Amino acid sequence: MEIKKEIVINRPVQEVWDVLGNQFTTAYKWARGLTHSEGFGKPMFQGAECSNRTCEVPGFGTIQEDIKKFDSKNYVLAYEVVKGFPGFITSAVNTWNIERKGNDTLVSMRLKMQTKGFKGAIMGPMMKMQLNKTVNGVIDDLKIFVETGNPSDYKQKELAKNRKKAA
Repeated sequence: MEIKKEIVINRPVQEVWDVLGNQFTTAYKWARGLTHSEGFGKPMFQGAECSNRTCEVPGFGTIQEDIKKFDSKNYVLAYEVVKGFPGFITSAVNTWNIERKGNDTLVSMRLKMQTKGFKGAIMGPMMKMQLNKTVNGVIDDLKIFVETGNPSDYKQKELAKNRKKAA
C-alpha cells in the first residue's frame, strides 16, 4: 500500500527543513495524532540529532521509528516504523522530499506499507483509508506550522484535550 501527498508551503526550503528534519524529535508539537515524541540513539547521519524516535500515538501506543535517510543538503528524510504497529504490518517507511520552488517549497511525502496474511488483506484497505485521512491532516499541519509558527487549529484542540487528560 502506498500513500503519496504533495503540498506547497509558502516559506523558504530551509525553514521547512528546520521543522521537518532538524526538529525531527519534536514532531508532536505540530503533527496531529502524536501526543509526544522524542529522539534517542547515536546519530547515523550527518546533521541528524539522533538515529531513532519514539512517538506516542493514541490507539497504537508507542511506536519506534528508525531514520533510514537524513540528507540536509538535498532535503530528504526517510524513517521506518520498527516497533509498535500491529503484527500484520511488515514494513512502514515514510519518505519526505523537499524542494525549492522559487520562494516557496514543494513538500512530497510517500508512505509505503506492506502487510501480510489474512488479517493484512482484510485490515489493509481500512488502514489505508484511515492513514490517508491522517496523512492529509499531517501535511496540512506542517504547512500551517511552518507558515505561521503556530500549530493548526486541529492540533491546538488536540493539545488542549491532552492537557486536560494529564491534569
